[in-house]
Amino acid sequence: MENEKDRGYEPQEPQRRADGEGFSGAAQGAGAQQPENGTTYHYAYKRADGAAGQNTGAQSAQSYSQSPQSSAQNQQSYSQNQQSYAQNQQYAYSQNPQAAQYGGAPQSPAPGTTGGKKKNKHAIIIAVVIAVCVIAAVVGIIAAVTGSSSSAPQQENPSSSSGAQIQENNGGAAEKDDSGSYTVAGIAQNCMDSCVGISVYTQASPYSYFYGYGGSSSDSGESQLSGEGSGIIMLEEGGYTYIMTCAHVISDGSSFKVTLNNGEEYDAQMVGADNQTDIGVLRIEATGLKVAEFADSSSAVVGEQVVAIGCPGGLDFMNSVTSGYISSVDRPVSSNIGYDQECIQTDAAINPGNSGGALFNMSGQVIGVNSSKIANTDYEGMGFAVPSNTAVNTANSLIKVGYVEGRAQIGVTYNSIGNFSNASAILSALEEKGFEDAQGTMVIREVNADSDLAGKDVREYDMIVAIDGKTLTSTDVVTSTLAERSPGDTVTLTIARIENNSIKTFEVQCVLGEATN
Repeated sequence: MENEKDRGYEPQEPQRRADGEGFSGAAQGAGAQQPENGTTYHYAYKRADGAAGQNTGAQSAQSYSQSPQSSAQNQQSYSQNQQSYAQNQQYAYSQNPQAAQYGGAPQSPAPGTTGGKKKNKHAIIIAVVIAVCVIAAVVGIIAAVTGSSSSAPQQENPSSSSGAQIQENNGGAAEKDDSGSYTVAGIAQNCMDSCVGISVYTQASPYSYFYGYGGSSSDSGESQLSGEGSGIIMLEEGGYTYIMTCAHVISDGSSFKVTLNNGEEYDAQMVGADNQTDIGVLRIEATGLKVAEFADSSSAVVGEQVVAIGCPGGLDFMNSVTSGYISSVDRPVSSNIGYDQECIQTDAAINPGNSGGALFNMSGQVIGVNSSKIANTDYEGMGFAVPSNTAVNTANSLIKVGYVEGRAQIGVTYNSIGNFSNASAILSALEEKGFEDAQGTMVIREVNADSDLAGKDVREYDMIVAIDGKTLTSTDVVTSTLAERSPGDTVTLTIARIENNSIKTFEVQCVLGEATN
């Protein structure tokens, strides 16, 4: 078998390095050793043609050809794998293993010996070890890069992004909370079918005015839409379904339509309306609808959460849901439709069109009927509802007899003092007699035949200026007093009468009768 000498290589005289410091440059490798005296030997093979071969230490040119990765990266591979070389020193001195082990000087093979075979064998082993080390290093680098990229947040190029993604949720909003009470979403889902929209129509006049000019109408007698409001399905009885709403929603109408939550529409008839409580009732020919439940409003407390459902702005916004809290209970409220009563105050948004709609507690029960709102830009979140106890009692009575049973009355018709041209002079004269700010003074027009005043000295143009010693600062003083009394009770009326350009006053006892209208 050929050895290095047979292939044209001859050993060269070892070169001594003056500085005595280890290996240098590309010659650092498996063919150099450092004896005890600090002298380093570098081996090079000289080809027979005089050209020097690459000094690769113990690794031959053939070894590079067996490892493409090593030959491609040559010098860089050695520098990157110095640790691998250090760990494999048993191969680094492969030219003379015995000398490497005992620190002796390297022995050149004698001509004709088999030293070249050993060199080839060890060179191949070294090449394999180096290749394995290089591959391991490359695999380690790739693994490190891959691990870093997988652990780092991934950021897509905005230009290639598919945009925001919609994620599936775990279902709809919860209908009840942990305590078993409805959530706002639960109220909407379970109670909205009890809420309706109301359309009010009035009879068109056969003679209309247009910018001050009159003209006959071709649509004489046709009903026109005049208003819209809200209502609550309160009762099914005798083949009819009864709808509770506000009196001021329906009191001026001539015909009505009721629209259910599912969009079905029914013609409706008025059963009755009570301006004092602002509660009215309609009925439709339908059965099987969802009837609302009503709560005992005397149990309402400040801070209790409530939900309002109605048609703010009309049927275009039918059954809108708003939520809030009870701000006050038994809040006295007066209005221009003739009642002064204690209402539930709430900060749930209530707008025109909400009138007649339901105010639910979180048990899904109607605790009030939304009735009015302070329409002033200085106030927000102040809505009012007729307590459910008052609303139910009034509506049941209207259905039963057409009026509110048990309601006391004096039994007179009257005009307000403000309708008279000499009102200021009269009020000044009354103030001098101790009736300060008697703006609610009632000027009697007629005494009813069934009134207790009919047999007493009371006549037309007499003025009621006080009841039970309370000056009528508004007519609501009378309304509030009568609301606390029953038919058969007696009240004391203070009457003022003008005689001979002067005012005299006197008191009259009146036994209250029952109002039937």
